[in-house]
Amino acid sequence: MASPATKKALLDQANGAYNAGNFRAAVELYRQLLKLEPKNPGVHLNLGKCLSLSGDARGARKHLLEVLNQRPNDPTALAQLATVYRQEGRLDDAVRAADKAVRAAPDSGFALWTRADLHRLQGEFEQACELLRPHADAPDADPTLVTMFAMLVRRFDGVDRSIELLSALLSRGDLPVAIQAQAGFQLGQMLDRAGRYDEAFEAFVRANGLRPASWDAERVRTAVDEQIATITPGLYAQIPESTLKTGLPVFVLGMMRSGTTLCEQVLSSHPGVVAGGELQHMREPMVALLGEGGHDIAGAFEDGRLTSQSLTRAGRGYVQKLQKLGPKAQRVTDKMPYNFQFLGLIRKMLPGARVVHCVRSPLDTCLSCYFHDFTGSHDYAYDLEHLGQYTVQYQRLMDHWTRTLGIEVFEMSYERFVSDQETLTRELVEFMGLDWDDACLRFHESGRAAVTWSSEQVREPLYTRSAGRHANYEGRLGPLRAALGDLAG
Repeated sequence: MASPATKKALLDQANGAYNAGNFRAAVELYRQLLKLEPKNPGVHLNLGKCLSLSGDARGARKHLLEVLNQRPNDPTALAQLATVYRQEGRLDDAVRAADKAVRAAPDSGFALWTRADLHRLQGEFEQACELLRPHADAPDADPTLVTMFAMLVRRFDGVDRSIELLSALLSRGDLPVAIQAQAGFQLGQMLDRAGRYDEAFEAFVRANGLRPASWDAERVRTAVDEQIATITPGLYAQIPESTLKTGLPVFVLGMMRSGTTLCEQVLSSHPGVVAGGELQHMREPMVALLGEGGHDIAGAFEDGRLTSQSLTRAGRGYVQKLQKLGPKAQRVTDKMPYNFQFLGLIRKMLPGARVVHCVRSPLDTCLSCYFHDFTGSHDYAYDLEHLGQYTVQYQRLMDHWTRTLGIEVFEMSYERFVSDQETLTRELVEFMGLDWDDACLRFHESGRAAVTWSSEQVREPLYTRSAGRHANYEGRLGPLRAALGDLAG
């Protein structure tokens, strides 16, 4: 049995990793601690938080429900569970959990933040702002509430007020690193809105510098090399395919910040389409058929794991999950961005699925990623050189799939969409095999809450200010241009 000193040392390490924003390391440390104290609600809570921040909503939910089994009105666990439900697209459940958290602790910063964020996602900006105003508009306010309030209040009090609040917050000496980063990203966004581009870029540099930059460019390049070398058109043609011919699934692929949320919002404005969001549903068949790495299609075929029967079974399981999201839908979208890695498997497992590839200027896309405070597995997004390197490997693999799979992929160009919305939207709906509906041109009126960083943009009529955005920062893009090479244009 571990001594109290050993447990304390492990807890200190885990908390240190969490406070530094290194959530993956914190997850492993909390798991070690949980083996020593399997019923400890505090450890379950912290592990649930870290899993959520690492993008594993399902794993997080399990640990948070364990906390609530022991402490049904724990406001922190309830608020974190609301965040997890939000990640899973279960907004009604998220609202109920957040409301319960606020009732249990009306002055809890985390509970208030969570409820305000759900108001924001649902387009209820005034309600969110007024919920936070009494708690956030004070010199010693909870920093997470100030950051959220500053983001909201620019709609009502102007962007200068937001900059004032965030600048004052960042001048405080008591902020954890994670909060400094969150506030720094928001300050950069507000300065960008104000046209103060040099100051904005410096704010983003500082904020990104507070995030762990552990991305391994060589590992990713090697993985792409292996897929291109082993999954040849000749070998791919030999792999059997599922007998499942359903047209229900629609995979919306693209780099983060390339317009995938916008595309899904346009599609889901059609009465025959249900938006699934960033689904985790491909992970189970991927692991079952290809193994944990999810890349070795050639090895799985040679080992006899890819048969018509196994692919049909996996495809049927995936479709059944989509049918739960939209029992009467003609199409259900899955916009998990990293599904592009598994397009070879998707084509064999779901031969009737449609694929939409969202594309945008690589410079604009990478810069937009650099300007956003992502959570989860996006380590490459905190460094401009890494973003360029990642984009090159992404494009190499997408080009390989285009040559190898023999399927039609609809290209959804962000720049073309903002310049000729109706033409491209009509082409997209036709590609879906659906009758035209004018609602697709009024996507911002759909009322759907998009659970991504683009949730506010897709509630606005189409605008063009994000196209060519990199021109405002041209003097700072040397590392990005060098890493992108020919893709920089």
